[in-house]
Amino acid sequence: MSNHKAGKISFASVFLFGINSMVGSGIFLLPGVLFQEAGNWSLILILLAALAVLAMTYCYAEMAHHFSGNGAGWYYTYKEFGRFWGFEIGLFTWLQGAAAIATEIAAFLRGLRPWLPQLSELAVYRWAGVGLILILLTIRLLGKKASVWANDLSTALKLTILGLFVVLGIFYLDLDNFNVAASSSVRNFDHAFMLIFFMFPGFSFLPVQVSSIHNSKKNLPKLLISVVICVALIYIVTMSVAIGMLGDQIDNADAPLAWAFGQRFGKIGEIVIMIGMLGSIAGVAISMFYSTPYVVSSLANEKALLPRFIGIKSQNGVPYVATLLTAGIVLVLVMSGDYLALIPCSIMIAVVQYAFVALATIKLELADLKRRRQQGKIDHIDIYEMILAIIALLCCLFLARFVTPLAIEITIGIALIGLISYLGQQFRRRPANH
Repeated sequence: MSNHKAGKISFASVFLFGINSMVGSGIFLLPGVLFQEAGNWSLILILLAALAVLAMTYCYAEMAHHFSGNGAGWYYTYKEFGRFWGFEIGLFTWLQGAAAIATEIAAFLRGLRPWLPQLSELAVYRWAGVGLILILLTIRLLGKKASVWANDLSTALKLTILGLFVVLGIFYLDLDNFNVAASSSVRNFDHAFMLIFFMFPGFSFLPVQVSSIHNSKKNLPKLLISVVICVALIYIVTMSVAIGMLGDQIDNADAPLAWAFGQRFGKIGEIVIMIGMLGSIAGVAISMFYSTPYVVSSLANEKALLPRFIGIKSQNGVPYVATLLTAGIVLVLVMSGDYLALIPCSIMIAVVQYAFVALATIKLELADLKRRRQQGKIDHIDIYEMILAIIALLCCLFLARFVTPLAIEITIGIALIGLISYLGQQFRRRPANH
């Protein structure tokens, strides 16, 4: 692909980045949990979660259509609500990316444990985590070409393995397996919906690298929507084949896709899916490590919300200071070793960001509706756009119910750090203005 002309990335490569940043460990590890909580209804919940994500994706696409600046959620919030709230959401977005990277690293090491039991030892686990961070850091510091190459390779691997699972698994479907009734409560359905929703983690980071996309105002909305639809189809088809192959046995397997393939094709089949799972997890980490440092650099470069040195870039365009800072936060999170605690924290951080983008979109739509009403040009499409933004906000409020006390403490901590940092920046700016 000739996708590096003028430092730009092609539509196809950014599309693959989007796929890679969403299709991670969830589709390989969560089908059993989802079936246990929602039975065959989990397929409907995937569709509903995809629609909720599309509503939020619409907000990002609409804001990207109006504002072409780098930074995504924080930049849109800045434009509609001012410097302080833009800065706060920038910090939330940055930490969300770092938490996602740390979680995928922890998932990768967890996936290796059947082959390397030594990873159960805390010291070995931590050193392995450091090694993975250094590999990701090296790929990122090498620039766009290295990141694009690694991303394309991991995306091709995961899609090939999932395609192999689906194509071969179809021949072993038992339609009676779809007759299993769900005995779950409404709360189980709620929890399953939450897990599925956060199997779509990377859509909010595509706008962060908007400046790397050819004709970004035109292409970014198409990218966002097409990536979410494609990922939803992958999840629905893969989950359907897993249920058809395993039936109610699916909820007894920690890695149901690998276990199902191993039942039909032996140890080699299990190893093939495990390789796909590890490649998939690595792909998310690579993609998120590419996008997340741009959040910090854009906070420094776009509106000087952070010291300028944080936004410094190398000759090949890598924001290396921001990348090193991101690696440091990821290291701290991985060293904590608390993989499960990162998930609800990531949920709370993401919900705050999504909610502010939805609010910014509603504010923008209200102003647009007022202007078009004065011009006598209002139509049904304008009303539908407002409804989508409101649905996105309601989804955020719904998902906020699942946070834990630790997640709330971390969220409050980030907000306070943001407030202190912002006041410090304002204090330093005041003498310069005088």
